Amino acid sequence: MPIRQHHPRLALFSLLLAGVLIGGCSQGFVQYQATPIPADVTELFRTLNSVESDTVWIFEQGGPKHEFDPFAYDSFVHYPGREEVQFVQVHQTLTLNHDLAEREGEWLLADLQAEVDVSVEILDRTIKHFKAQDKRVVVVGHSYGAFLLARYLALRGPEAADQYLLMAGRLDMPDQVVQGFLTGTVYWFPDAINPQPFPDQQFLPPKTPRERMEMRIAAATGHDRYTTELAGTDMRKVVYVYGTLDMIVGRLTDAEVLFLESAGSTVIAVQDGGHRAMFEDPNAARRISDALNQ
Repeated sequence: MPIRQHHPRLALFSLLLAGVLIGGCSQGFVQYQATPIPADVTELFRTLNSVESDTVWIFEQGGPKHEFDPFAYDSFVHYPGREEVQFVQVHQTLTLNHDLAEREGEWLLADLQAEVDVSVEILDRTIKHFKAQDKRVVVVGHSYGAFLLARYLALRGPEAADQYLLMAGRLDMPDQVVQGFLTGTVYWFPDAINPQPFPDQQFLPPKTPRERMEMRIAAATGHDRYTTELAGTDMRKVVYVYGTLDMIVGRLTDAEVLFLESAGSTVIAVQDGGHRAMFEDPNAARRISDALNQ
């Protein structure tokens, strides 16, 4: 099993042992060191088009994957005014550090979340880089990127950017899906509501170290209950879009929609839409653009 989670008694024993070692010798325990972030902020993102604009869209891709999505810019082909907006795509911890998958030994959930928070810090630095140039900044996350934006909002709040567009994510991913991803079992939502183990596990990840690492990072990002973590957060800058027939992450529950709307978010349901409906449906793209321009 790739993740160790501490039993309460084991956790207490570990704390006592740590105190003995730290007090009795010079070495003690070595805290996990997450992926270092380059000091040069221009190394944290890539430009997807050559437009100079007062508005920048910062894109968090799905996955998570070890490589940038080569079709990221093309995904927005139905969005009005796309040619007038500067698009950049930010690094995530796996695109920045390909060696994580080769790390030997077991992974603690806290260590995985430390790597997720590398992505959070990269995004924060990138937002502030463009805001320092007096740009209007819209942060866009699809699928895994939407989960990552939820964690960003929970840890950093919404103040840094002008707007946030979260698409095809979840606030409270069912626990069995998270645990399945931690242990290598792929889930899907055949009715867009109830998660089920995917029937053909032998044809799915994780087969390689990279695929196993991608599943761990996805689970660590979706582990938190964001309706709890975001409680009290002003979400008026957030537009949240979901497909009602999303079989990849499931549709938002009524409780998730109620939470978002009560916090001030604009929630858009793409009726009969799947996981990529917000890209593939021109009407949905126009609705989303209108919501961002209100």
